[in-house]
Amino acid sequence: MIKWLPLKPEKLVATMLYLAHRVNDPTKWRIGKLLFLADFAHLGRYGRPIVGGCYCAMPNGPVPSEALELMNGLLTGAVRPDFWHTNVESAFEIKPGQYPLFFAKVEPDMEELSESDIEVLDEVIEKFGKLIFSRLSEIVHAMPAYVRATEREPDSKNPDMDYEDFWEGNQFALHGTKELMQEDYALQKAFPDDAA
Repeated sequence: MIKWLPLKPEKLVATMLYLAHRVNDPTKWRIGKLLFLADFAHLGRYGRPIVGGCYCAMPNGPVPSEALELMNGLLTGAVRPDFWHTNVESAFEIKPGQYPLFFAKVEPDMEELSESDIEVLDEVIEKFGKLIFSRLSEIVHAMPAYVRATEREPDSKNPDMDYEDFWEGNQFALHGTKELMQEDYALQKAFPDDAA
């Protein structure tokens, strides 16, 4: 099982800003679901995630734990130290409410995003960015990676998802990309100081 892939704080912030600039309702929920769908599609097509980190099968659908923790930290003023250098605290204007909105105040650092990252983010925004809560929730709850996580840990409210499950039912998946991700993961475990 692969429950975590490397996450670069600067890239997570850039990706969140990219999404927040391009959707009408940049809530925690919508940003989290679009991050998941973008990583799901990018893994299938290119063998690596855009963001990475640890995905959990939360009751409202999959979410990257680090992104959820970062958005919660922005709401409470308790951002993790590994994000301090990203200036994330001043990058978003938060509109409070039952479902706070995270409006981007600055442009994303486009140096952090590759051409393939942008291609997939735009595709995910186009396909899923305007769906209503119930429809998007229905889609992500039906994905095999989400279902498998909840079946593996039925007593957990937020079981970890296995990246190797991201290929089942993945319409974006190309031959060999799962093996590429597995090889990269094995190399990162064998040589952790070389991971970028």
